[in-house]
Amino acid sequence: MFGNLFGRNKIIEDKEFTSDFNNAFKRYVGDNESSFQFEFKNKKGEVIPPSHAFIEAYQEWKTIQSVWDRRSVIFSAIDGIYFNKLSRGQVIERYVIDRYPERALVYNEKYSTEEDFTDANLLATLSRCHFILSNYEKSIELAEKALEIEKENKKAQIALADALHLTNHHDKAHEIYERILKNSKLKDWKNDSINVIEVIDFNNDILNSSIYAVGLLSNEKTDESTWDRASEEFYHCPYFRTQHAFWLLKKEKSLKGMAKLIITTQEFPWYKDAIVNAKSGILQMREQMNTNDLWESELTYLNEIINKNNW
Repeated sequence: MFGNLFGRNKIIEDKEFTSDFNNAFKRYVGDNESSFQFEFKNKKGEVIPPSHAFIEAYQEWKTIQSVWDRRSVIFSAIDGIYFNKLSRGQVIERYVIDRYPERALVYNEKYSTEEDFTDANLLATLSRCHFILSNYEKSIELAEKALEIEKENKKAQIALADALHLTNHHDKAHEIYERILKNSKLKDWKNDSINVIEVIDFNNDILNSSIYAVGLLSNEKTDESTWDRASEEFYHCPYFRTQHAFWLLKKEKSLKGMAKLIITTQEFPWYKDAIVNAKSGILQMREQMNTNDLWESELTYLNEIINKNNW
């Protein structure tokens, strides 16, 4: 009686969590116009918001600041209900954008069948996975195979263009980007103008490419907040994160840039550009600050990777 009187049992929605949950859910299934429907109910049959359906995840989410780590918490919560309903390609996508591309390849090796490799979407997603792992030639091969099956597959086109760009086929890559933009919803865009974030946002489905994003952001007029917002889209991509760090270093935000570069090396130890430049940056800052103690354990870690890979 007193619980009802004082509203203890009242279901109150945290709208920020609901918004984050909806956004994460679309990315989880790899569809910005998701056909998946969710409705959560309590034991009484009452419809409840995600913050009540996933109370442990919600409590953890409240302690986290970064969009990508909040998204990861929501992904883990969703797994309990939806993981077994995902297609093979969706599982690979889920792992890739949650920063587990190696786990995606293990899953693919274990569960994918020959029939799966006639699925253009799976091939496109696998191409993206290999791109994240710096296997650019394999990424190109898979993207081209996807486009043989489905000529207008947008994911495959973007994956192909991105991999071509990083193998110095810039003209071919940008022909693809321009074709995607020409056929995108930009032609029906109702606003008078469009900004960088609107172009690269997953939810807008215009051109969600980390490579193209860096190209748009790499100019003198771009501010730090725009880079930060873009990082919410591409935090799973070591190329983007390394370029973000380089931009900060160029803007003389040395400590912030080096910290971002070092964290990138820890999450993506296969990404040579980040590893080599992080070591060079540490040595340079040590010389400038006249110390041999700065980032000592990080330098040891980087040297081990460099020696192991003969870089």
